[in-house]
Amino acid sequence: MVPFHLQYALGRRDRLAVEFTPHLPAFAAALGFTSGIAYLGAVVSVWFFVLLLLPLVVCRGLIAFLAEVATVAARPVDVVVEADRLGLLTPTGRVWLYLDGVIQVYRTGHNWTLLHLNGSVLTIPTDIIGPEQVEFLKGFALRGWRERQRHAPAI
Repeated sequence: MVPFHLQYALGRRDRLAVEFTPHLPAFAAALGFTSGIAYLGAVVSVWFFVLLLLPLVVCRGLIAFLAEVATVAARPVDVVVEADRLGLLTPTGRVWLYLDGVIQVYRTGHNWTLLHLNGSVLTIPTDIIGPEQVEFLKGFALRGWRERQRHAPAI
């Protein structure tokens, strides 16, 4: 069944599960930095408290993401799958990902997760996508894996 078109909305929990993970290293560093500066500000000099503005600047992407999750309950997703590519509608237009780059398609809870070579992650609720559509996407991941295995050097 190609092509197909999916429209759905991702809630806060699904967005946090996928989109918060890349921010974890910066979040951990900011937390450690903040606790160290708070200690120095309390024990050594109050001038250290000025440095607490630095994590706000460095982690502005995380802060913007958390603010967006807090204010927007569900984000609409529009996906078009063609014979060889997948298009995601963004505020600036449709972004196309070639299906040759699909690394993995797997199920976690009530969602299917699609991983792409360029680092993109697509989350699709299980009740939105049909089994034949999932198998179509999995076929690209399997073909890509076989191709990579065929060209991998023997150890």
